[in-house]
Amino acid sequence: MTRYNRDHKVWHSLLVAGVMVAGLSGSLYADETPTPPEPTKLDKALDGYTRTGEMKRCLSPSRIRQTRVVDDNNIIFEVSGREKYLNTLPHKCSSLGFHEAIAYEVRGGFLCSGDIFRVIDSTPIPGPSCQFGQYEKLEKTVADAGDGATAPDSAQDAE
Repeated sequence: MTRYNRDHKVWHSLLVAGVMVAGLSGSLYADETPTPPEPTKLDKALDGYTRTGEMKRCLSPSRIRQTRVVDDNNIIFEVSGREKYLNTLPHKCSSLGFHEAIAYEVRGGFLCSGDIFRVIDSTPIPGPSCQFGQYEKLEKTVADAGDGATAPDSAQDAE
């Protein structure tokens, strides 16, 4: 009877080890195709636009039509002529993405990299002061009927 119990324990141990290996290999195969990361707020805000890498130090405030705060690091400026510029701040601006409103003072006739703006909130306490970065031109992308790829829209000229 001892022999049966010993053999039974060996088979039981082998069976448990086999199940564990099968479970591990199944999870390894499941991890081979990772889920793509969720799009960030910036990804969503840039949908339909391509970053050109073309940088400007300043914008003329008289041309600014709309300002859209994306998050604590990025602001999109729409200027006349339907051009858009992405301003990536040199440092994170706390609570900017939450309040989504800014106030700035123009000095020297232009809004430039390094100029200071203030986050506006609904309290009487002034929000944090932050600095603008450089302005990167964005180009609208259009679908190419041939292969579904996107290409920059060349109908818009630079300033």
